[in-house]
Amino acid sequence: MKSDFPSDSPLHVFTEDEVKAIFAAGKERACVAGEAIIIEGERGDSMYFLIEGTAEARFDGGSKVRTYGSGSYFGELSFINPGQKRSTTIVATSPARLQVLDQNSVRSLLQSHPGVIFTLLQRACAFLVDNERALISDLKRRNTELQETIKKLEFTRKRLTQEEETARTDALTGLYNRRGFEAELPNFIERANAIGVGLALLAMDLDHFKPLNDTMGHPAGDFVLQGVGKILREKVRNSDLPCRMGGDEFMVLIADMSQAAVSMRAESLRTAIGEMAHPGNEKGIRITSTLGGTLYKPGETREEFIKRADEALYEAKRAGRNRVAWK
Repeated sequence: MKSDFPSDSPLHVFTEDEVKAIFAAGKERACVAGEAIIIEGERGDSMYFLIEGTAEARFDGGSKVRTYGSGSYFGELSFINPGQKRSTTIVATSPARLQVLDQNSVRSLLQSHPGVIFTLLQRACAFLVDNERALISDLKRRNTELQETIKKLEFTRKRLTQEEETARTDALTGLYNRRGFEAELPNFIERANAIGVGLALLAMDLDHFKPLNDTMGHPAGDFVLQGVGKILREKVRNSDLPCRMGGDEFMVLIADMSQAAVSMRAESLRTAIGEMAHPGNEKGIRITSTLGGTLYKPGETREEFIKRADEALYEAKRAGRNRVAWK
């Protein structure tokens, strides 16, 4: 009887006598092509020997796992351990004839041919070990892939962060530019509204910068702008935000300071810029600065806040420049 099946079929692990006992203990079942023999997730208590035809195991998504031919068997885990959930769906891919072994078959074989049950148990254990090894291998592969993905995402995040920082930074002075100022201002205002801390804004223009640029050229103008950027970085705190808005226009956000303290800070900036050495000194061109300051009023818009600082700046200019005005 064993010789009725291909020589490489799993049935050849049994003796001829055991094969006869297996078929005597079971019941025959016929399936048409496309019929599900067992369904993934269902609890089972029987196994199947494929006498004629073909079948294939499929996961829930429909992907094929393996194929079965004449002399194959499957479902032995549920046969040995009744109630075990089926791990895959197995479908007949051609008209098939099967021998079904249920729990009555187990009892019969245990009495007459216990070696059959032992062989099936060994195969089931080997199947579980192989699956476990495959799972571990798959997890290791997936972990490696995940680590690589994380590295790529981290690289992308850093690159985007660097690109965003570059986009927010004025290349000449190293200060935040207008884009950086507009991005950070809402954060300063939100904090001021949330915890009730003071927030000041200084609007600043350089005096006589255009004559310097026109007389001595852009390199001299760039030298001055870089010097002003250095002064602003050194004379404000890390928590403050000095920005170059464009040309010779600057803004400085200062948090957690009273108007008196901010006024002193503004005066120190004005003094340092007025004393700064630059190429125009030899031509009698003195670079000074004019500043307008204001304090944030809870609940106002950022447009109102900025407008008031600009108005204070214009008042300082009308009053003669090289001074600080408040509004």
